[in-house]
Amino acid sequence: MNITVLSLLFITAALLHGISGIGFPIASTAALSLFMPLKEAVILALWPTLLVNVWSVVSGGKIGFILRKYSLLALFSLLGSFIGAKLLFLVNPAYLQLLMSGVIAFYIVNSLRRSHHHLPENAVVLALFGLMAGIIGGATNAMSPILMMCLLAMSQNHHEIVRAANLCFLLGKISQLAVLHQEAFQLFSSQYLWVILILTALSLLSLIIGSRLRRWISPQHFSRLVLGILGGLAIMSAVQALRVLISA
Repeated sequence: MNITVLSLLFITAALLHGISGIGFPIASTAALSLFMPLKEAVILALWPTLLVNVWSVVSGGKIGFILRKYSLLALFSLLGSFIGAKLLFLVNPAYLQLLMSGVIAFYIVNSLRRSHHHLPENAVVLALFGLMAGIIGGATNAMSPILMMCLLAMSQNHHEIVRAANLCFLLGKISQLAVLHQEAFQLFSSQYLWVILILTALSLLSLIIGSRLRRWISPQHFSRLVLGILGGLAIMSAVQALRVLISA
């Protein structure tokens, strides 16, 4: 495992997450999956992602309005994440890795098209999108594509979207931790402990810097960089997964 490469990827992902509010769970998991099976990557990315999401939610101040408007979406994201985390024990990780690559590709295409369709704010829509986002997020950490499509169709307020998304991310991480707690806590006695501590510290520092830059730098200026990084990771992850399936 190349800690230098991972550190640069985590720093970039956290900076972009601080600026735009999304991207860290997908990018960090995809980066780790280049060096290890997806199940291990999801578990190792759990702690840095959990702390990044906690900071993103708490640093925004009061969340009463967000909880009232998006509580159903967040709750079904939690339920879906629980189901998705269970899939890690039932499905070949290579298939999940391909799913993650496909979700990232779909996110890139949707972003390039810049298509924003209005969605009715009813319980069925919120529950459906929350459940789908949670299942994919629980299995691959790629919750944001489906979630952001829903949020962008419901609101034009960037700060509201960022806080709602990170609330769902946070509940998803808590659900993952409930399922994967044994494996997650084993990290504290494993060879990866110092790697995770270093990556977590770098991620939090970069997140804080990114959130400070948000007022000075428009997220649009970084959109091509975000899509480029995610696209590269998606291609590399898909190639790795196909090699595993072909050699099996």
